[in-house]
Amino acid sequence: MRKTKAMQALVLNNGIWSCTTSAEMPRPGPGESLVQVRYAGLCGTDLELSSGYYGFSGIPGHEFVGRVLEGPRQGTRVVADINVGCGDCFRCTSGQHRHCQQRTVIGIKGRAGAFAQYLSVPDQNLLMVPDQLSDELAVYAEPVAAALEVIEQVAEARPTEVLVIGAGRLGMITGQVLASFGVKVQMLIRNPLRAQHIQNPDIEIVSSADKDAYPWVIDCSGSKDGLVAALDATQAQGLLVLKSTVVNAGEVDLSPIMVKELNVLGSRCGPMARALNWLEAGAMEPPKAVVFPLGEVGGALNAATDPNYFKVLFNPDLEI
Repeated sequence: MRKTKAMQALVLNNGIWSCTTSAEMPRPGPGESLVQVRYAGLCGTDLELSSGYYGFSGIPGHEFVGRVLEGPRQGTRVVADINVGCGDCFRCTSGQHRHCQQRTVIGIKGRAGAFAQYLSVPDQNLLMVPDQLSDELAVYAEPVAAALEVIEQVAEARPTEVLVIGAGRLGMITGQVLASFGVKVQMLIRNPLRAQHIQNPDIEIVSSADKDAYPWVIDCSGSKDGLVAALDATQAQGLLVLKSTVVNAGEVDLSPIMVKELNVLGSRCGPMARALNWLEAGAMEPPKAVVFPLGEVGGALNAATDPNYFKVLFNPDLEI
């Protein structure tokens, strides 16, 4: 049983990050478990939340690995499907809980996240981490699952060649996942420092993309400039996959979608179990990460913009 009623956590309120040692401990409801966080990853979505995305206020963090303290899987290491559906609607009962209109999303929408010592997670959303998979790799299960969703969505017409735009964490993982399936991947990287994080030598790094040159383009940039480049690079009747959110795309000329008759595919979260299997198979080595305690959020936010680091992780067990 837990001995304290308060915990340390990062709180985001009106765009301001703060660390508190008096956050209320989660109280798992029926069918939920209490999870102690081992690592939690800071990603682009968390940074967008601080800019007003989803109007989020509370404890962010959705990429994590931890251990169950209270619940049916007590003692086991777990990751989580971050989308929590209502369980009763057509979407949920047909296995599409990620699109439930009443869903909450861990650390993003209506549910406290993993930038804390503990969080509460529905049992049905937990996935056990294989014994041979380290915490340092398991923490990437959520973005790997998001990358694998592209493979899931185009299972009947997998591309042979693709351009990935956006050399952030999601873009590089997406490129590596696609390359592991035999897809010829070119990755648009304008900052050469980011290229050091590409693990697969078969991925070709390019500094510019030819106009109308690619049958498949995946935009992982999360920026207006990246979206413009993706629209420009996709050839007529090609497929443009939108893998990240461009919050303010109002000034982007979308006419190429019509003029070139582009197919546009939105792609979000993906299969967590398949992601664990992919990681367990050794398709990725632990990337260059920097680890911070929760109390050093300022340093973590600065490091998130440093191209020398692949990932910023929080470890709630660390002390300042």
